[in-house]
Amino acid sequence: MLIFVPHKLQDMKNLLYTLLAAGVVVIAGCGEDTVVCDGDKAIIRVVNNTVCTPDIEIEGDLMEADMPILDSAEYEVDAGSYTVRAKMALISACEDRSETFETECGGFYRFEVYVD
Repeated sequence: MLIFVPHKLQDMKNLLYTLLAAGVVVIAGCGEDTVVCDGDKAIIRVVNNTVCTPDIEIEGDLMEADMPILDSAEYEVDAGSYTVRAKMALISACEDRSETFETECGGFYRFEVYVD
């Protein structure tokens, strides 16, 4: 049987940080509360009311790159928590915007991209 015993204080700190990070990952991964909708999915409608062309992300997944000016799109999702983000170019007249929705099967949700 092999037992790891750090000989230096720095090794002990590194081990502690590694175990702490692993614990955070395990705890964060347990929060999935998505319910699969049978045919009647929730709809998130994204409306771009700007002259900018944002990248649209839902839960970090790129749904549309460079959404056209004054355009809209709909995305079907299951019931759960979704963060929708409009990510602008580095140099833009518009600012990034995000919103989190708690969706239910058959629900309709609207995310608007606008200039403040």
